[in-house]
Amino acid sequence: MTLKAVVFETLDNLTEPKVSGWRLFDLVYLRTGRRPYPSTILGYAREWADISGGTFECVDPQNSVYKIEVCAKIAGAIRD
Repeated sequence: MTLKAVVFETLDNLTEPKVSGWRLFDLVYLRTGRRPYPSTILGYAREWADISGGTFECVDPQNSVYKIEVCAKIAGAIRD
């Protein structure tokens, strides 16, 4: 599974309305065993929001906290 697919699937399945960027980084690490740049994960998260119609917006820049709203689950539909 690609890193992008892991990020998309992780965001599709989050139940919390807010998540820190570091928590997202840890969730991806637990699934992949890799530590990509945090900016890569955030870029994929923004792409996920654009494609799914959801939101991924920073609500606390000091603590890297993002508000997430899932409109359509897309992880299974995206192929690299």
